[in-house]
Amino acid sequence: MAVGIIGLCAGVLSRRRALVLVLGGLSVAVLSFNAREGLQPVQAREWTGVLRLVSDPKTFPGRVVVDAETDLGRVQFTATGRAASVVRQASAGRLLSVQGTLGNLAHPERVAHRHVRMALSASEASLESGTDLWRVPVDFVRRTILCGAQVLPEEQRPIYTGFVIGDDRGSREDVVQAFKDSGLSHLLVVSGQNVVFLLAIATPVAARLGPRSKVVALLSVLFLFAAVTRFEPSVLRATAMAMLAVAGTASGRPLTTFRRIAVAIALLIVVDPLLVESLGFRLSVAATVGIALFASGIARQLRGPEWFKRVLSITIASQVGVAPIIIPVVGPMPLASLPANVLAEPIAGFVMMWGSTVGIVAGLIGGWPAAILQAPVRLGVWWIMSVADVCSVLPLPRVSLNVIIVITFSALALFRAHSSWRGSRRTLLRQVSAG
Repeated sequence: MAVGIIGLCAGVLSRRRALVLVLGGLSVAVLSFNAREGLQPVQAREWTGVLRLVSDPKTFPGRVVVDAETDLGRVQFTATGRAASVVRQASAGRLLSVQGTLGNLAHPERVAHRHVRMALSASEASLESGTDLWRVPVDFVRRTILCGAQVLPEEQRPIYTGFVIGDDRGSREDVVQAFKDSGLSHLLVVSGQNVVFLLAIATPVAARLGPRSKVVALLSVLFLFAAVTRFEPSVLRATAMAMLAVAGTASGRPLTTFRRIAVAIALLIVVDPLLVESLGFRLSVAATVGIALFASGIARQLRGPEWFKRVLSITIASQVGVAPIIIPVVGPMPLASLPANVLAEPIAGFVMMWGSTVGIVAGLIGGWPAAILQAPVRLGVWWIMSVADVCSVLPLPRVSLNVIIVITFSALALFRAHSSWRGSRRTLLRQVSAG
């Protein structure tokens, strides 16, 4: 680890591209090797000790599953019996005293990006006192948002908390399937879009502070949000880009979009090389690159209100970006995702912004005032769920990767031909006018 970090710092400080490439490549190789070594299983045996939860428990019939940090590395902890009732009440960051059995993972490739090394099962567990100081405000914000969701109908709560903080535990299977069939499943988990809305809220408030205080405040808000959402891979990508944008603007040297994408991804992969194993991270990067490459060009070719062109162009561009990654994994993409996203995205953005501000106030006061404050959210979530239900049964085909490639290149060819024709037409008109 020391060799990798020293090599990376030396390359960056030298400011010579050749050294950055050579020493940076060496650093990534060393750090990646260390990350992989941390996934090597140890001997199966009985284990007794204290572990720390690193995610929120997920409940299944007869058991509770959660990732936890131990003295042997990270494990996938499965609690049954009385231990399940104890773990079910805990959250990320809590300490538990456990006596259980270590075993090999059934599908280690599925949890590699979570740094999980072994499986640990136990039927007895007890809560320990103590938590990290930085988790206090994180747990407070998260708990307050969850309290504010209690005034919503039961079927809406996991949808709402999924939008705001990425906690969709308790979602009904038919609702999840409707979101998948309509191409809206990305809304059920927190995404980089939330970071954009968060900055839209925080920037005007922080503008009243001094230059340095403003930067510190915005960076703190971004870190707090990433922690509240449990450092989801897609949020990490968006948070890193947002932090670079804030720092670049404050220094008077703002980075271009593509450079922010490149630097953010490079930094994240150096810090955690196993992020490349995360499907969510790859999809987030692909969607961002697709939007950066195609969204503005698509918007110029569309007709209609500005909000419609923006939403539709971003939807099409992101779908084109993620298609090469997601289609081989889950199959053809539903064409219904285009109308579904146009109808649902603006309302989803409103729900995210409301939940991040007024939703916290509702969680603090509770009771009937909270129900009044959350009434717009209730209507918004109902609309999105209705869009998912309707669009999931539309008689529209699913699009394969080959079709998307053909359509994309055909559209680019038509766009270039159209631009060339318009340029030639303007030149001819100028010549005629001059003659």
